[in-house]
Amino acid sequence: MARIGTGGSTSQHDGGRGERQVARGARTGVCRTGRVVAAVALALAVSATDAASGWAEEPTPPTDSSTPSASSTPSTSPSPTPSTSSTPSTPGTPSAEVDVDTGLGVDVGATLDGGAMDSTRGAVPVGRRALFTGDWETGDFSQWEVCQSKLVNGRCSTVGRGNANMAIVDAPGARQGQHAARFTVRPGDVPNFGGGERSEVQSSAAGALVHEGDERFYEWSVQYPENMPDVSGRYFIILQWHSSSGSPPLAIDLSRGSVDIGGDGVKSAPRRTIGPIRRGQWVDYVLHVKFSRNAGSGFVEAWENGKQTVQRTNRATMVDGENYLKQGIYRGSNSEGTVALTMDGLRVTAP
Repeated sequence: MARIGTGGSTSQHDGGRGERQVARGARTGVCRTGRVVAAVALALAVSATDAASGWAEEPTPPTDSSTPSASSTPSTSPSPTPSTSSTPSTPGTPSAEVDVDTGLGVDVGATLDGGAMDSTRGAVPVGRRALFTGDWETGDFSQWEVCQSKLVNGRCSTVGRGNANMAIVDAPGARQGQHAARFTVRPGDVPNFGGGERSEVQSSAAGALVHEGDERFYEWSVQYPENMPDVSGRYFIILQWHSSSGSPPLAIDLSRGSVDIGGDGVKSAPRRTIGPIRRGQWVDYVLHVKFSRNAGSGFVEAWENGKQTVQRTNRATMVDGENYLKQGIYRGSNSEGTVALTMDGLRVTAP
């Protein structure tokens, strides 16, 4: 289901009329043909004028962390949706049936036609079925559906190689291949629909969506700047799995001065630290997730630079029937300093 959300405040809330308009159109397109990809449905679902009107009217999320998130977008999946490994892939992403080797899928210890891969991420076993790739190797933002920042809130196909908030970085500045993406947020970089300061991309493509019972591996790399300010005390999310409304039930959050598995959408979920914020370094991550609203069935475990740092931990990872994927920077309003994170190599696989 295609979604255009607002991210959130301390409670990290996404929602709004623009999101609902696009979501209805995308769902109709998929049901009508059974093979129409979410990205195409998104492009056909709503006119640019209607979309801009809807996004501009999205409500500003609450700023008090104790305030419950408002549910502005009703879920279209009230009951768990069965996992479908044969869900059609989107243009520019591998087919759901592609078989890959364990690890990154290529010789990770080598130089991959560009950025040097000095990591040991390839030693981590991941899924054999590649479902979604958002690694920027198209040389633009077209692998993702929606781009959101102070400068843009719409289809990534209109962004090209980027702008002052998000831009493609070429080798040798990439971690793998020829390209990476740099997300930059400055104080005051709040989009016109409100919420926090952000520079994010979003996908509701078939391979990026997850449902009750789905099991996924997420691989990605981040380069933290040498001068990255202290982000303790304010939410600072770099990857999130968002439900139809409210705070994300699962997120990679830096708000305690470390790289943590969090997500305010599930208040009772244990928080786990993957590792420190390694300023000036590329860091490679793998996250293994079982998606469920049941704390006894859902779980997370994680690796940093090839070393398992979070053992399998049971927790709820959903609050309704579906999560979509966002990557970039989403931080609290009035945060200090300019932050530019370079991200590369995101891939989603399933067993």
